Amino acid sequence: MLALRDHYLEKLSGNEGALGMGTSAINDSSDPDSWAIKFIDVLWVRPILEAFDDDASGFITITEANMFTSSRPVEWG
Repeated sequence: MLALRDHYLEKLSGNEGALGMGTSAINDSSDPDSWAIKFIDVLWVRPILEAFDDDASGFITITEANMFTSSRPVEWG
């Protein structure tokens, strides 16, 4: 989960050295999904993993990830 957070922080900042920037890359972003970055951290790892991992195996499969992302409400775009 933390690797995913680092990936998005780099993407939002537009630069590879953004990992030390903390949340400044989030606050300055015009990306509509930037709000989610603050929830991908150590405090939220367990609930996020539980939401993805239907069979409680401890591993998230591509099928589980696809099922999770396709289950969002239609109005969320």
